[in-house]
Amino acid sequence: MSPIEVLFVRGGRSLQGEVEVQGSKNAALPMLAASLLATEGQTVLHRVPPVNDVLVALEVLRRLGARVDYDATEGVAVLDTRDVKETQLPADLTNRFRASLLFVGPLLARFGRAWIQEVGGCTIGSRPTDYHYRGFARLGAEVEGVNGGGIDVVAKRLSGAFMYCDLPSHTGVENLVMASCLAEGESVIENAASDPEIVDFASLLQKMGAQVEGVGTRRVHIKGVRELAGAEHTIMYDRLDAGLLMMAGAITGGDIALKGVVRDHLYVFEAKLQQMGVEMTEEGAWMRVRGPETLSPINVVTTFYPGFPTDLQPGITALACMAKGDSYVRETVFEDRLGHVKALRSFGARIAPEKDSLVLVHGPAQLKGAKVKAMDIRAGAACVLAGLAAEGCTEISNLYQLDRGHAHIEHRLRGLGADIERH
Repeated sequence: MSPIEVLFVRGGRSLQGEVEVQGSKNAALPMLAASLLATEGQTVLHRVPPVNDVLVALEVLRRLGARVDYDATEGVAVLDTRDVKETQLPADLTNRFRASLLFVGPLLARFGRAWIQEVGGCTIGSRPTDYHYRGFARLGAEVEGVNGGGIDVVAKRLSGAFMYCDLPSHTGVENLVMASCLAEGESVIENAASDPEIVDFASLLQKMGAQVEGVGTRRVHIKGVRELAGAEHTIMYDRLDAGLLMMAGAITGGDIALKGVVRDHLYVFEAKLQQMGVEMTEEGAWMRVRGPETLSPINVVTTFYPGFPTDLQPGITALACMAKGDSYVRETVFEDRLGHVKALRSFGARIAPEKDSLVLVHGPAQLKGAKVKAMDIRAGAACVLAGLAAEGCTEISNLYQLDRGHAHIEHRLRGLGADIERH
């Protein structure tokens, strides 16, 4: 991708029509890593979204020695990891996305070793990796720093253990589950994250022959097995992509239908949109979203699933800018997930100086087109929403970040009548 690409959004259009939600990035990434556990057969995944993080993860698999066939148009990935022998993760790829950490667990479980230098991802605050490494140590691994940076994780044998997450870490649980799948004996992960993506990921592992129970609760139980085989699985829809599209309809006063919204995954988010005056009704496989003439103000506090998702906080902050009255948004998961506030102010949003991760939004604002930079995936999504509602033309740069989480977003929004193009 050219670093000078810019997304041009001319706001003021009410979105109308139908659109399909993409496959879940946050479910696909641990599944790609889990394919490394298979010593027999191929792993076939459907509805794999062609977002940047997924494309980099596929390249990581290739560099490790896997045979990878990915049809981005059909969303099908065929993964054969039987001949993988490499255990050193490529630093030039792992520094581009945080989920590269997910490859450590399966490499350790299958080969007894994994080496990783650096992980990338969104700069949104403290995201400690010690949950992962403390868990590996509990399973019997030695975790050591190496000269020049990086971490080497080695184990002659992994044995089942009790593990605990100080906070319910999404990737931490997935990594520890994968490491435990081939360990001798039984393992327990306490205070586990319970997100739908983890449940979907575990369903693939179960198809591969893993014995995993309790996923979707705060206590996960794993009984180690001798080997795992490839399996076929269709990835869940992306609830965060669904949320962005729902908010795009709402902020433009639109009337759109979405295929792929799983209401069980978005209850709290949907309730907040309803409080803002957004109408949502199920019509078969579709959800109809109708934005009100005037949005109502909202109070939001982010927290771990099943609470309000931190990843949808920047977007609903953009909606709050258009609401009639004062809205309060408190971020409790990532202390630096307020980078979008500066960008929204560039549009003319009236947002009080944030204090203790609390944002006070004075609405409604008369948003004007602005030149902004997508600082991370979700901040980029907030800029898109503001651009759709703003008067005039908005220019959004640093599109690599936006493309890490949302595939072909301009094509899908243009299909709903948005005036949006990439140059």
